[in-house]
Amino acid sequence: MTDPAGHYAALGVDAGAAPEAITAAFRRKARVLHPDVAGTGDVAAFVRVKAAYDVLGNAGRRAAYDRAARAAATAPPQMESVPRGPRLSDLPVAAWIGLGGVLCLAAVMSVIAATRFRHPSPPRQTSEARQISPPATAVTPAVTPRVEPAAGPALASGPATHYVLPAGGDAVLWRHRAGTDGYLPAGHIAAFSPVRVLRLVPQHGLMEIALADGSSGFIDASRLAPGDRATARRAYCVYNAGLAPHNGEVLDRHGIGTTRLEISNRAQHPVVVKLRDTDGRAVATVFVAPGEAAAVANLPDVSYRPEFATGELWSRACDAFAAGMRAQRFADFWPVAALSPLVIRPDLSVASASVDIPDEAFDRD
Repeated sequence: MTDPAGHYAALGVDAGAAPEAITAAFRRKARVLHPDVAGTGDVAAFVRVKAAYDVLGNAGRRAAYDRAARAAATAPPQMESVPRGPRLSDLPVAAWIGLGGVLCLAAVMSVIAATRFRHPSPPRQTSEARQISPPATAVTPAVTPRVEPAAGPALASGPATHYVLPAGGDAVLWRHRAGTDGYLPAGHIAAFSPVRVLRLVPQHGLMEIALADGSSGFIDASRLAPGDRATARRAYCVYNAGLAPHNGEVLDRHGIGTTRLEISNRAQHPVVVKLRDTDGRAVATVFVAPGEAAAVANLPDVSYRPEFATGELWSRACDAFAAGMRAQRFADFWPVAALSPLVIRPDLSVASASVDIPDEAFDRD
């Protein structure tokens, strides 16, 4: 079976690898490639590995990927067109006029230089000569399409098939130039924006995407990765994860008092605990490393219904784990004295009965 998107190769596993082996491979690579790891961190490589795990780490998406791979392996070979981006012929008339002006100026400078050589002077360059010499990059503005920082047309809503990779900032949105084989710049699309791809234009290396007004635009195919809106959100969270929290770090706090809660995490994964009061407000949010204990001091002396989440790579930008997140909530409210010590067991259970909750419920403040 082929590996059309290179997901198995990115994780370094075979196509028949067990789910546990895929998860283990991702964790090994994440520990080395994460941007916060000094010396080995690589943003682009980590995003690539994370994109592969988002597909292969999910049973449904992996099955669909394998089916597509088998179909590609049995399809008849086709001639591939040589991809190309926008051509010089795609430039607007104003740009060509500017280029003509530069070339005329260069011709005048050549005549002046020829006249000067008829009357030889000492072989040294004076400050005057340096000023009139045309700079080597003078034609650059005339041949590089200028794209204003406007966001461009709004993207279509609904199901997404791809998202914009964060390579060199926002991606350029191109519009097809009517009556020609060229394209004109029409704005920018922000990194991690989910888009719906309509088709590939292989001869130009572009992908056509749907826009909100019913029309379409084009983005360099190398700037897009397959994935739905949830995949785009996870990729954003990974890219903007920030520094890993230290054990016992209070990530957020909305209240001060005189009580203290001890937390012991006996699980193999980090845990983030939120203490919600009867109004549903997260009074304190604390990070506890695997196999470690921590204490939260100066808590208001009220009843709480704790929530806790485990997973891989806590993202400060998203206030959530970027991968493998599982969130739970206590069934009842308890005073701090009855909760302490709060023990997260290896099987992710607690002394008080708890129930699974959606990630979105845990994320809310």
